[in-house]
Amino acid sequence: MIFDVLKKRWLRKEFRKLENSLRERRQHWPKTLVIVFDVNQVSDIKLFKKWAQTLHIPIENLTLLGFAKDAKNDSVEGAVLFDKNLVKWSGGISSVDFKKILSASYDLQINYFETPSIMTRYVSLKLNSGFKVGYPSHEECSYDLAVNVPLTNQELFISEIAKYLKILNN
Repeated sequence: MIFDVLKKRWLRKEFRKLENSLRERRQHWPKTLVIVFDVNQVSDIKLFKKWAQTLHIPIENLTLLGFAKDAKNDSVEGAVLFDKNLVKWSGGISSVDFKKILSASYDLQINYFETPSIMTRYVSLKLNSGFKVGYPSHEECSYDLAVNVPLTNQELFISEIAKYLKILNN
């Protein structure tokens, strides 16, 4: 469809801007946390609340962004869902609320998905985060720290992040 071509063209331009932009990396213990995840891989967000507690981040400072195949029909309580319709056919973000989330400032961002889609890649790059954590299979510009732990081993994953945050903040 012509509309998909226009969306992809806009996203390619945005990717070029985001990949070449410099962002401020902050060195302090995080007080806010945003987690980008795939709803098909993780549906229980209690895990993320436990992570916030492990990192001593208040639950009210936790933002969850879940990628779904159909954000209107899927629901995960406590998470803001997005799908391919986040981008308007003419380019730009379709949701005013999601624009606010993307422009907000976060101390720590965790990209918790194995294979990035075009939308998770965009959201991961667009978020204004001081420190980004991802997987080695993601593009290097989307993270500051790569943790090579399978999605199934959540405890080890968060303990590795906590360990490196302690090292970096000493």
